[in-house]
Amino acid sequence: MNFFDRLNEWVNDTEGSLVNFLTAFSPWLAPLAPAYMTYKHMVDFLMFDTWLAMVMALVVEILGFGTVSTGLDFWFYNRANKAKKKQAPLALVFVSFGFYLSLIIVSNVFIDVATSFDLFATDEAVAIVTVRALLTLQTIPAALIVAVRTGHRDLLREMKREKSWKDDTKLSETFGKLPEQKKDLLKDWRKILPTLDREDLKVYASLSTSEIKQLSEEHQVTERTVLNWKNNAIEELGE
Repeated sequence: MNFFDRLNEWVNDTEGSLVNFLTAFSPWLAPLAPAYMTYKHMVDFLMFDTWLAMVMALVVEILGFGTVSTGLDFWFYNRANKAKKKQAPLALVFVSFGFYLSLIIVSNVFIDVATSFDLFATDEAVAIVTVRALLTLQTIPAALIVAVRTGHRDLLREMKREKSWKDDTKLSETFGKLPEQKKDLLKDWRKILPTLDREDLKVYASLSTSEIKQLSEEHQVTERTVLNWKNNAIEELGE
C-alpha cells in the first residue's frame, strides 16, 4: 500500500468523526454573527461602553439560545407525556422567544433600515428608543425561562418521588403475599415461586441495590439471598 492509499484510508476512517465533531460544535458558533451586530449597534447608536455592549450582546444571544433549547426540550417532553398535569409550560417559552426575536430584529434590522435608506431622523430615533425599551424589559423573559425550567425540574422530581412511592407500595404488596412461615420459605425460591404471579416476578427482577438491602434487613436474610431472588425472577421472566 503506497502513501496515497494510506492517506485515503485515513481520510475515510476519520471523516465520520470529523463531521460529527463539527456538527456538534458549530451550533455554538451560530450566535456570534448576531451578537457582533448587536454589540456594534449598542456602541455606535446606543452609546454604550464597549465592555457593557459586549456583555449585553452575549446576554441577548444566550437568552435566545437558551429559549430555543428549552422550547425544544419541553416540546419533546410534552409529546412523550400526554397527561395535562405533567405537561411542561411551553406557552411561556414562546412568549420569551417572541420577546428575544423582537429585540434582535429591532436592534439588528430596524436601526440599519433607518440609517441605510436615509429615512427620517425620527425613524432612527424610534428604533433606538425601542431597542432601549426592549433591553430594559429583557429581565422579564429571562425570569420566565428561569421560572419555567425550575418548575419543570420540580415537576420531574415530584414524578420521580411518585413513581418511587408506587414501586415501594407494589413491593410491599408483593412481599405481603408470602406465607407466615417466611423465615423458612424466604431461603427457598422453589417455595416462594408458587405464591407469585408475573407482575410479582417483575418486581423481584427490577430490585435496585437499595431495595435489596432494605428487604434483607426487613426479612432478616442476607443480601445475597435477595439477590438470588432477583436473578431467579429474571430467569423465570426469560422463559
